[in-house]
Amino acid sequence: MSAAAALVSPIVTVGLLAALRPFAFQAGFLDRPGGRKAHRGDIPLLGGIAMFGGMFAGMAVMPGGDYALLPLFVASCILVGAGAIDDRFSIAAPWRFGAQIVATLLMIHAADLPLTGIGDPFGSGEIRMGRFTLIFTMLVSLTMINAYNLVDGVDGLAGSLAVVALLAVAIAAGPGHAAAAYACIAAAAVVGFLLFNFPSPWNHRVRTFMGDAGSTLLGFTIVWITLGMSQEPGRIASPVICLWFASIPIYDTLTCFVRRALKRRSPLSPGRDHFHHLLLDNGFGVRGTLAVLVGIQAVYATTALVALAAGVPDVIMFSAWAVLFVTQRAVISLIAGFRRSHVLAEEYAASD
Repeated sequence: MSAAAALVSPIVTVGLLAALRPFAFQAGFLDRPGGRKAHRGDIPLLGGIAMFGGMFAGMAVMPGGDYALLPLFVASCILVGAGAIDDRFSIAAPWRFGAQIVATLLMIHAADLPLTGIGDPFGSGEIRMGRFTLIFTMLVSLTMINAYNLVDGVDGLAGSLAVVALLAVAIAAGPGHAAAAYACIAAAAVVGFLLFNFPSPWNHRVRTFMGDAGSTLLGFTIVWITLGMSQEPGRIASPVICLWFASIPIYDTLTCFVRRALKRRSPLSPGRDHFHHLLLDNGFGVRGTLAVLVGIQAVYATTALVALAAGVPDVIMFSAWAVLFVTQRAVISLIAGFRRSHVLAEEYAASD
C-alpha cells in the first residue's frame, strides 16, 4: 500500500465530515434524541457517506490490487445510498434488505467472491458449499452487514470494532497482499470518522454518527475483504479464523436473535438486549462499555492471529469460538454484575 493511499483515506473522510456538516442540518440528515435515543441535541448522520468517500479516494490512488474495484464501488454505492435514504426517511425493512441482497449479488457474480468453502470446522475435512454456495454466501453476508448495524448503539463502538477487525485482516494477510492494503485503507477512513464519533469531551461540538449508511458499509467491506483472503485459490486464512475477527458483532446479533425468538418476538424487533445495553444498564458509562467490548474483541482477534501463525486446526478454533458464543452473554453479565456491585457499594458508602 502506498503512503499516499494511507494518507488520502482519513484526510478525505475528515474533509467530507467537516464540509457536509452544514448540509446535514439543512437537509435533515440528523439523529434526534427521543425514545431509545438518549444523546443530547441533533447529531449529523453523514459519517457513512464520509467514510465511503475516504475509502474509495484511498483505493483510487492505490496501485494494483487483486479485487475488482468497480464492483466494490457500485455495490457500496447501493448500500450507502439505501442507508442514507433510511437515515433520512426511515424506509421499510424489505427495501433495506433488497439493497443488501443486490450488493451481495454484485460481490458474488461481478467480483467473483462467493463463499465456496468454510474450512474444516468439524475435523472431517474441508467443507465445500457446492449447490448451496449462493444461499450460504448471502446468509453470511447479510448477517455480517446487519451485525455491525445492530451493534452501532454506543459512540465509537461499531467503528472501533471495525478497526480491530480490519487491522487483524491486514496482519493476517501480510504485506504486499491486496487484502492487507484494502483493509488498512478502510481502517484509516474509519479512524478519520472516529475523530468525530469517539466519546471524548473535546469533540462533542462536532459529534457525528455513521448512521445505517456507515454501519452497513463497514460490515460489507469486512465481508468483501475476508472472502478475498479466505477462499481458494490463494487462501491465506481459513474462514474459521476470520470469524474471530468480528466475534463481538456476530455474537451480539445472534444472541439477540435467539433470545427474541425464544420469547416469540420478531428477531428484527428493537430492544435493549444488546451487550452494550447490559453494560450501560449496570453502571458502565459509554467509555467503559466501549473499553470492555472493544477490549474483548481485541483479545479474540489476537487469539486468532496467534492461532493462524501456530497452525492451530480449524476444529479447535471453531469449537472454542462456539463455546464463547454460547457463554458470551453470561461473561458480559458477570462483568456487568461486578460493576453493579461496585456502584451499589459506592452508593451505600456515600449514604453513610
